[in-house]
Amino acid sequence: MHIPPKAHIHLIAICGTAMASLAGMLKERGYFISGSDHHIYPPMSTYLEELGIDVQEGFSASRLDPPPDLVVVGNAVSRGNPEVEITLNKKIPYLSLPEILKDLFLRGKRPIVITGTHGKTTTTAITAHLLNQAGLAPSYLVAGLPRNFQRSYQLGKGEFFVIEGDEYDSAFFAKTAKFFHYLPEILILNNIEFDHADIYDDLNAIKKAFAQLINMVPQNGLLLAGADDPVISEVISASFAPVQTFGFGPMAYWRAAEIEVSPRGHSFTALREGKVLGRFELPLTGKYNIRNALAALGAGIAAGLTTAQIQSGFHTFKGIKRRQECLGKINDIILIDDFAHHPTAVEQTLLGLRQAHPNRRMWAVFEPASATNARALFEDRYLRAFAPADQVIIGKVPRPERARQDQPFSPARIVQLLRQHDRRAWHIPTATDIVGHILSSAQSGDIVVFMSNSGFGHVQRTLLEALQEKYGT
Repeated sequence: MHIPPKAHIHLIAICGTAMASLAGMLKERGYFISGSDHHIYPPMSTYLEELGIDVQEGFSASRLDPPPDLVVVGNAVSRGNPEVEITLNKKIPYLSLPEILKDLFLRGKRPIVITGTHGKTTTTAITAHLLNQAGLAPSYLVAGLPRNFQRSYQLGKGEFFVIEGDEYDSAFFAKTAKFFHYLPEILILNNIEFDHADIYDDLNAIKKAFAQLINMVPQNGLLLAGADDPVISEVISASFAPVQTFGFGPMAYWRAAEIEVSPRGHSFTALREGKVLGRFELPLTGKYNIRNALAALGAGIAAGLTTAQIQSGFHTFKGIKRRQECLGKINDIILIDDFAHHPTAVEQTLLGLRQAHPNRRMWAVFEPASATNARALFEDRYLRAFAPADQVIIGKVPRPERARQDQPFSPARIVQLLRQHDRRAWHIPTATDIVGHILSSAQSGDIVVFMSNSGFGHVQRTLLEALQEKYGT
């Protein structure tokens, strides 16, 4: 589709992490951008405000009068949305996010596409930081806000484009994974688990999607695949490109050994086909983040980086907002914000923080906000996921109508299971009551970990402000 210079492009559901980044990219290219969303909250609302992009709360057909030149429809938007309906009625041209990324930004570049059920955002951010610090001037698009950068995207002059490849669907009119549009030359596949139960029927459906993606990597490209994931071993045979594995097992092409843990993060020795490459320091907790770093290391070497450049890049990596982000420390109570929502991610996040803070009492405060978490599918697995925590609070399910009526997710049922296994657990539906409970019970030396892929009613900031008021800043 030809998009004229300085065209007016309207983004429906602009506050999604990827959509907000796209808005900035389009504005930098000279387009006039407007947008709307149902829920507007930090960090994306602040980010868009800093970009000077006008964002309207709520959806209205009047926003498209006069009609823009193009509408980009977010993947969370469905038929019945008034802005979608006026777009269709007036035959305004429209695209999905991955379509416009491919057509305007990825063609002519060498895409490094990071995929997998877990670790995509962190691996994307590390890879982008490695290439950027080494002077390669990459373009990148991260579905989060990396703390090394002022924003989540860059349109660089270099040949590489580092992008997070999401397996979730593209739009209501394109029910296929976003990553099919991303033209991978180097493909990182971290892991494969069942997720997105609203899109995929079962694990086999997800495996099929990843196998199709692997089959798109050119022969002169590279597939970097998680060595410790049994499902990945079932799909990498689809690759016509060379395959390098990464992980902790002895057969991994890229392997981490001699791992040491500290409150600041990890240090480890990286080996390439059994030969020592060097010693690396990573200021992130959790063994899974070492695996993410190994994937980025493999991509960095493929892009021409030296060992010294990668060592420096790891050492200076600052993390990502809402990925083990420390919001503050008040009266020796540490508040952490994390995006974890799948039970595996919840468990890995809590285990990593438990390793880093073995002597602190840990609160796990969880909002079951994802579409998968609206269903009872993973309830039993959360018993294990919350095991590293001493105190567990589960909030309400936002938009419970997304669940099948015969399979609703029940926070109360999980709390009951946890209590049967001698865990201290509560189902507290409202953000106000969650803050009140923690404020009255938290002690010096505690660590409070919030986990949600949504806004969680601003409970994180509300508790931080309440603690500051109680104890002083």
